[in-house]
Amino acid sequence: MRFLGTGPAGGRPGRGRSRRLESSAVVRAGGTTILVDVTRDFAEQSRRLEALDLALITHAHRDASGGLARLARWVDHPVPVWSAPPTIDRLRGRYRRLAPLELEGVRRPRRWRDVAIAPLVVPHADDCTTVAWRISYGGRTLIYASDIARLDRRLARCDLLILDGATWRRRIFTHLEIASAARVVTRWPVGRVLFTQLGRSTPEHGELDRWLRACDARLGAAYDGLEVPV
Repeated sequence: MRFLGTGPAGGRPGRGRSRRLESSAVVRAGGTTILVDVTRDFAEQSRRLEALDLALITHAHRDASGGLARLARWVDHPVPVWSAPPTIDRLRGRYRRLAPLELEGVRRPRRWRDVAIAPLVVPHADDCTTVAWRISYGGRTLIYASDIARLDRRLARCDLLILDGATWRRRIFTHLEIASAARVVTRWPVGRVLFTQLGRSTPEHGELDRWLRACDARLGAAYDGLEVPV
């Protein structure tokens, strides 16, 4: 997978790996390319995207879905867009013309070609339904949980966990605080954990990444453009 953005809503200014676009990622498995979240930074993020077969949306907030109109203009063939049914309803009301995108509400695990995909409803904000996406292929599983207010043991069942890291040493009710979350996930049987959605309160990238790796060698901070095997 490749991170197209690892920042909060509105992105984050900075230099080098500390500069972040809104959070999004692309997963390649079995000849299939899957985009997770279509941000308002899609025009820039699409430069790292060569093809697309399927898009997954975590929730209806614009930092996760505000680039759908640009995506519709970017693709030249029908592309399914999956999310929780309430999210799809909101997106259809917000955008009148999204062809050739094909919006579909998904409640249960599905298969896309040889890839198993499951939406896990997670707590985030009261004004929307939010899912973490579980993607499995070839005996390996990643979970993308970029927006989540409380940890859930269902997220431990994977080889790679992409986890909300919105704040540092301060709490907000819609997102995780990194230090507290790190102390919990170090006890989980997860192969690797990378934090994304890194907000403005978090330290410079190198400092944060060193702190996480000192807690547990399996932990780390993601950055825009990072590519990782699952």
